Amino acid sequence: MRVHRLALTAFGPFVERVAVDLDGLGRDGVFLLWGPTGAGKTTLLDAVVYALYGTVPGARGEERRLRSDHAAHDIRTEVECEVTLGGERLLVTRRPEQQRPKKRGAGSTTEQARLIVQRLTDGGWEPVSTRIDEGSEHLRNRLGLSAEQFCQVVLLPQGDFARFLRAEPEDRGRLLRSLFDVGRFARVEAWLDDRRRAARADLDEARMRASTMLARVAQVADVEVPEELAPELVGAAAPSHAGAWVRRVRAGAGDQLAHREEEAATAADEVVRVDAALAAARVEEERHARRDRARTELAKLEAEAQALVPLRATLDAGDRAEPVRDVLETAGRAALTAEAAHAALESVREAWSEISHGRTADTLLARSLRDDMAALRALLPEVDRATELARVVAGAAVQVESLAERCAADDAAAGQWPSRVARQEAVVAAAAEAEARLPGVTATLEAARAALAAARGAEELGARAADQRVASAEAREAWLDARELWGDVRGRRLDGMAAELAAGLISGADCPVCGSVEHPRPARDEGPLVTQADEDAARAVVDREEARSVTAQRALEDTERELAVLRAQAGLAPLPELDQAAAEATTAEQAVRAAARELPNARRELGALVAARDAAADAQAAAREEMVRRRAELSAAEEALADVRQRLAAALGEDADLPARIRRLTIEAERCEALVGAQVEELRTRTSADAARRHAEERVVSAGFDDLLDAADALLDHGRAAAIRRRVTEHDLQWSVVTATLAGPELADLAPRPDLSTLTDSCRSATTVREQAVAALAEARRRVTALDELSADLTEVEVELDQRRAVAEQVSTLADLVNGRGANTLRMRLQSFVLAARLEQVAEVASRRLRDMSGGRYTFLHSDAQGRHGARGGLGLDVLDEYTGVRRPTKTLSGGESFMASLALALGLADVVTAESGGVQIDTLFVDEGFGTLDPRALDHVMAVLDELRRGGRIVGVISHVEELRTRIPSRLEVLSGRDGSRLAS
Repeated sequence: MRVHRLALTAFGPFVERVAVDLDGLGRDGVFLLWGPTGAGKTTLLDAVVYALYGTVPGARGEERRLRSDHAAHDIRTEVECEVTLGGERLLVTRRPEQQRPKKRGAGSTTEQARLIVQRLTDGGWEPVSTRIDEGSEHLRNRLGLSAEQFCQVVLLPQGDFARFLRAEPEDRGRLLRSLFDVGRFARVEAWLDDRRRAARADLDEARMRASTMLARVAQVADVEVPEELAPELVGAAAPSHAGAWVRRVRAGAGDQLAHREEEAATAADEVVRVDAALAAARVEEERHARRDRARTELAKLEAEAQALVPLRATLDAGDRAEPVRDVLETAGRAALTAEAAHAALESVREAWSEISHGRTADTLLARSLRDDMAALRALLPEVDRATELARVVAGAAVQVESLAERCAADDAAAGQWPSRVARQEAVVAAAAEAEARLPGVTATLEAARAALAAARGAEELGARAADQRVASAEAREAWLDARELWGDVRGRRLDGMAAELAAGLISGADCPVCGSVEHPRPARDEGPLVTQADEDAARAVVDREEARSVTAQRALEDTERELAVLRAQAGLAPLPELDQAAAEATTAEQAVRAAARELPNARRELGALVAARDAAADAQAAAREEMVRRRAELSAAEEALADVRQRLAAALGEDADLPARIRRLTIEAERCEALVGAQVEELRTRTSADAARRHAEERVVSAGFDDLLDAADALLDHGRAAAIRRRVTEHDLQWSVVTATLAGPELADLAPRPDLSTLTDSCRSATTVREQAVAALAEARRRVTALDELSADLTEVEVELDQRRAVAEQVSTLADLVNGRGANTLRMRLQSFVLAARLEQVAEVASRRLRDMSGGRYTFLHSDAQGRHGARGGLGLDVLDEYTGVRRPTKTLSGGESFMASLALALGLADVVTAESGGVQIDTLFVDEGFGTLDPRALDHVMAVLDELRRGGRIVGVISHVEELRTRIPSRLEVLSGRDGSRLAS
């Protein structure tokens, strides 16, 4: 970087335009910028900084007062700097924002800041940029230094390095941060802080999940969480404590499950026992009922037997008398009756053989079949119960299957929630980014529209200016023609003035020229007469055309000024490019605005999505609990159904169902009883036939009648005899059946009558106990299953908790280390450590020049000791006195020594910053003040160092008011000050 020329107008104390040729001034390598205090020497350096960066260094730039207070209103503040940057020779012209008088009317207006950068080519200066942002960026890229770095590297400012030399480490650190880019290390510190917070948040989240799982374990097991596993202590203690507690809880739940299983088995056995007792009691009750019925029937038959005694005697007498009257007829009828009974017996026996299965029909078999029918009818309610239980089982199975499908669907949906939430979060992030970009994109659009409007206005004004140029030229031509015509009229009038006077002569009147009253030969004009009125009319035309020409010229100037302003605003790009840029900026702004407009909706959708995810998780847990409960109910119903079906299957035998078996047994019992009755009837009729036959053979002898009268009296009507005989026979038959029934083994020796109501209540109570035991067993199994799942999940969380604790401790340790805490005994932050390394480089480079200036006495030493009161260290700076071998603070140096140390430090810092900035070549260097504190010998050493700096073509400018330097440095520029501002000596 080399400064060739500097020119400034109305800048600081300089009123008029002043120009400095630094190439000519610095041809010896060193030049002196001399002048009294306050004359404006530093202002020349400020002008260089302002031209390149648009600002001035130090506190002078805070007030933003660049314009000279002495300057007239029509003079513009401006700085021109011709400089070579990166092998490119540039001319930089910069104007600040300033007030100027309005072109029309009274008052002032604000003129915007301007920056014009031009490049020197073979054809001369060509524009690089007329925009402030674009031109500033071009200069920054060529310079490679920030404004702060430039002011410390190129302009070694007065007093700054003396303060830097004596500053505390924290103050010294602020200057070093402005010179060296440690932003990436600050970002590392911030990143580690963020990582520490994130790691702690992850650790807290894992602790919360572990605490939630422990609470869930306690809820499932119906126990309390121990105090050492409270939420605020989870993760602090060894993870084995929680695992051991969960294992103890799981063991207790297992013991409870075994106990519940034993209770359920006991209850089931009790139900089977009570059920069997109830069935036996019902059979016994049926036997007691049959015996009661038989005894009642026997008592009834015994009462009827007394009434049948007379009938029996009458019948006996009629029977003995019957052979006498119709013995043969009676014997025939008896034989026919026996044959009919035998046929009926065969028919009934054939019907019985179809279903007998080899059994012999008797009264006992018929009674057994009736007993079986009664027992089966007692089981009919169990059929309805089995049907109801089957319906319950089917419904529960459908519910369990539906809940299982729902849980599977919920699990599948739960796996999609993270991706859905992540996609919505990405949408929110994109919308937020668009919202953050919107102001910049809007500003770009407005700038593009302003440039396009300016270009279009410039195009329109260009056409108007062309028309106005033509009109101005025509007006000027008309004005010149009118002047020429007026001159011709005036010449002709002057030529005809004598004729005009002669035309006014009157005989006897005085001549206005000679006074004679005689006019012997008045003058005559050969051409037309031109009068004063003709001349005045021509002059009026001239004035009118001149006014029109001036008006046209002023309008043209106004248009050209407006055109220049619009062209400056539009830049050098052609109108199509500006139009395209505006269209692209409009499209980009519309896209960004549309994306930003979606931010509230995206955030609402994200909130709704998170709420829906939480609701789905709650519904999923509820469905799982409902499925476990339904499965327990299904298991209990299936067990009860199996029990009922087993008993029904045992009772059914080979029949399709219970009603069919009852119908079959009813038919068998009826046919068996019919066969027994037919056998009895067949026996009776056969016996009667035999008796009638014998009676027919022997009745008369054996009739026992005393005489025929007795036999006649004994005869009976056939109908009456049959009726009496039938009644007696039926009585006898019923008597035999009843007595046989009572004498049977089933009714002979019966136990006491059972208490059915008590046994039924016992069966119902046992069933209730069994159902409760089954429900408790299902709950215990659900608890054990849930504890097993939670134990596995807790193990995973504990492993994750250990990992996150290790990460958090590692990140926290590293974050504390780079932030000057924890194991960092020097309390140096990472930025300070990097700056300390840079300061150590500066001290090493500056020590070489300080040894030359101090005659080998002083050397800079970097110190990493802590500051006062335990402040952060690492940026200390001491000097080693070679005369005494003592290391001492820089504050102990004298005034002249401090200047030499400050200058050496400034030069060393400039070298290090230059190397840090990519090796930017600095060919122009300014040293500002401080030489007045040096004695002649020290000044010689300092000048020797400055002579070394100009090697390689470098120019060193010394700014001072010390008189002795005027004799030491022949090339100088003197600044003079006065009441009307400052100027440069000629």
